Amino acid sequence: MFTKTISLFAFALLSVNAIVSPTSPDGSTVVKVGDKINALWTADSTDNWKNVEIQLMTGDNLQMVPLATIATGIDGTSTTSYSFDAPDVSPYSKIYFLQFTNGGDMTNVTWTTRFTIAGADGSTTDPTNSTVYSGTTVQWGTGTLLSGVTTDGSSNSSSSGVSSASASMASMSVSMIDSSMAMSSASASASVSASESASAASMSASGSTSSASAAASSASASASSSTSSAGKLQVGLGMTIMVGMIGLLL
Repeated sequence: MFTKTISLFAFALLSVNAIVSPTSPDGSTVVKVGDKINALWTADSTDNWKNVEIQLMTGDNLQMVPLATIATGIDGTSTTSYSFDAPDVSPYSKIYFLQFTNGGDMTNVTWTTRFTIAGADGSTTDPTNSTVYSGTTVQWGTGTLLSGVTTDGSSNSSSSGVSSASASMASMSVSMIDSSMAMSSASASASVSASESASAASMSASGSTSSASAAASSASASASSSTSSAGKLQVGLGMTIMVGMIGLLL
């Protein structure tokens, strides 16, 4: 633990309230930026810690500085681990630790020991400060966060959601294209059918017209061979019909 005072305080709290007990990371842990930090703890056996909140911390024992909230809402009675990517920080040093609370209740708190977050190339520096607590020298420093924190849950969930949405949109696009092609095909078929029908109707009409013309010619020839009086009567009727049609148009 940080100091004997903190250890005694933690054990006093443990005797009064049930609490999860962090086991990792510890003082020997060195994690490069981007690598996994595996937070491990023993479960709360009294079923009280059902809303575990984990924070990445830095600073002095008596002036702790929260850098980021790593997770919330973890059931500490059944879950005993949580992983997240080591964020980029400054400096790369053994000055970082995790704080555990039950729903943010600061009257019942526990911590890991300080561990090292190193650069992507493994580079580190020594802590810049040291303080003696109850005869024990504690090295510490105050770091800053240079990037956000990504957890296993959030990254996997986001990626899966985006992939599903993309697949769904692609499927919809293909369906729309298929529908469009089907409509175009149906339209083309309908146009061809309509054209063929129109052609057939036109040919039929032409044939009927030809028949009618032939019949008319035959009738005309017959009429011409009739008597001149019948011809005069036909001309008179024709004139009468034409006069009637002109009256309608006017």
